[in-house]
Amino acid sequence: MSTPHKSPSPKPQAMTDKSNPDALALRWSCSACRQSKRRCDKVYPECTLCTQKNIPCNYPGRRKRQKLKARIKAASTASKPTVNPPSTSTTKKDRGDAHQLSFPSANTSSIAERFLDPDVFARAQLTVVNADVPVTDDIAQLVGGVLDIQATSAQFFKSVHTWMPIISKPQFCANLLNRLTYKRAELFLLVLSMKLCCARRTTPLYETVKLLHFKIETSGVLSVLVLQAAILIALYELGHSIYPAAYLSVGSCARYATALGIDKSILLSSLGKTQWIEEEECRRIWWAILVLDRYLNLSDPKRHLITPDADIDSYLPVDDEAWETGVYDPNHIYTLATANSYHLGLFARFAQAAHLLTKVLHHASEPPSETAQLRRTIFALVNVSKIEASMRRLEYCSQTSICYSGILLLESSSIDKDENHSGTQLSTESAHISQVTLDMALSFTKGDVEEICAIVSPFLVHILYRVASIHLRIAHESPTDAALEKVALLKKAMKIVGSRWLCASTYLSLLEKQEILLVMQ
Repeated sequence: MSTPHKSPSPKPQAMTDKSNPDALALRWSCSACRQSKRRCDKVYPECTLCTQKNIPCNYPGRRKRQKLKARIKAASTASKPTVNPPSTSTTKKDRGDAHQLSFPSANTSSIAERFLDPDVFARAQLTVVNADVPVTDDIAQLVGGVLDIQATSAQFFKSVHTWMPIISKPQFCANLLNRLTYKRAELFLLVLSMKLCCARRTTPLYETVKLLHFKIETSGVLSVLVLQAAILIALYELGHSIYPAAYLSVGSCARYATALGIDKSILLSSLGKTQWIEEEECRRIWWAILVLDRYLNLSDPKRHLITPDADIDSYLPVDDEAWETGVYDPNHIYTLATANSYHLGLFARFAQAAHLLTKVLHHASEPPSETAQLRRTIFALVNVSKIEASMRRLEYCSQTSICYSGILLLESSSIDKDENHSGTQLSTESAHISQVTLDMALSFTKGDVEEICAIVSPFLVHILYRVASIHLRIAHESPTDAALEKVALLKKAMKIVGSRWLCASTYLSLLEKQEILLVMQ
């Protein structure tokens, strides 16, 4: 007598439904499907094919992985420090101090494990989720509501953003409400850093922003928003002569960017239309760090650079108009090797200037060498930047002033190494730079101070100082009225810029000391 066919027992709906979270959690095919090279749908506890064939369905290794994850989670929980709540007997002042010094302890252990052994961290399939950093009422009050944030960002995009465009305006506006919900502390830090960088002269806000940045950084948060805020803080310190903080902050930005993997952004090709803004934002952030690192070493070329130089295959920032509108244009993507277009954009020219500054610093810190070709290359970049600036009606180009500063550094270093050369004998290039800088100083004295201060960058102060130092020596050797008038004009321009950036006052103080030293010679 034949045995009736036994149909497979139906699975519970919760187990066969692919929307079931347990089914979605499986990443490996079952043993039977792998052996017969079938496509497994990975439904747990038995896949559909094994159920239809009425054969055992096993997922080898799943129980071990579950136990491993449970053990890792338990170990991480056990390693976290226990934070005891403050005693109820503490005074109000003590409670305030404890509140100010409290930091989130969530996942700090896993962050440390990621840095100490990234290989084990990856094999254990661990992830780090940014801690939820609490924001005090004082910070929230300083930031204000949505309208206040929009007003602060509008001021920033009209001023600092024109010469340091590292934040996507369309992206910032589109993600504002989302960040208020999910990245509140990071957004507040960026907004306060925008406000700080736009501030005239020094402000008590600086200490508040630095403390908030320290708190977020110590909590283990790795975020592009935090890095952008850190760069703006470094710019504020640089512009207001807060040293050595400015120098140290740029180094910290470089390390933080490396931890995020942003240092590799200039070596990546475009990811496509959907992600190009995020990719471009990271690329601009890294170029900004390269610029700041090299600019800070103009005063002392013998210091080691914190960041490596970009190679010729490094991608430059896209055209500024595409960046401002958020419209993707794959035809305007260039590297240092292919940058021969008039439509690169001013920030891309800034990146080129940073690349050339590396060569300048190398020549200035070593024995005398031929620099004519390097000077010609820098001047070619200046000429192209001038064309773009006139086409786009932009003035006071930061990259031009940095290029000029680099050429003057080359010449001053060669003069220092040549005992027979007089410091008052200007080369054709230095004479040209001097005249351009004098023309710029004259435009400052005749222009609207408010408009000038709105767009002037601290990078311009350095070239004003270098040219003023040259004419100060010339005036000492040949004290003619013309020489003295040039020095006075440059000083007046520096005082105007000094109403925006305090570093101008520091440079003026250095000029006074130079005058005393020249008299004493």
